[in-house]
Amino acid sequence: MAHHSFEHTTHHGSGSGVATLTELVGRSEPRPGRPSAATVVEEDGVKVVAFEFHEGDELHEHAAPHPALIQVVRGSVDFQLPEGPVQLRPGQVLHLTEGLLHAVRALEPTTLSVTLLLH
Repeated sequence: MAHHSFEHTTHHGSGSGVATLTELVGRSEPRPGRPSAATVVEEDGVKVVAFEFHEGDELHEHAAPHPALIQVVRGSVDFQLPEGPVQLRPGQVLHLTEGLLHAVRALEPTTLSVTLLLH
């Protein structure tokens, strides 16, 4: 598995189960070439992480540690998947199965919401 590097901070959920996707923008500040991540919610077998990318930032090929739903909040990204590339834009959702190899490249400043299903 290739190593991917990003800044990560944690914000535990409020217990109410409510998070607003637009509030994910700016949760953490990426460095050029290095996306950042902030945990927004981590409760009851679900973890939501906000990833912030500058244009051109990449996460090199790695395996999904859990089943995941990827949603673009702003910007756009290219996902390299075994069956070929997929470009995601705001409002689109991509499902990744556990263990699926993928890579990510931001086409512009981008915020992703990644929901990991931990059970």
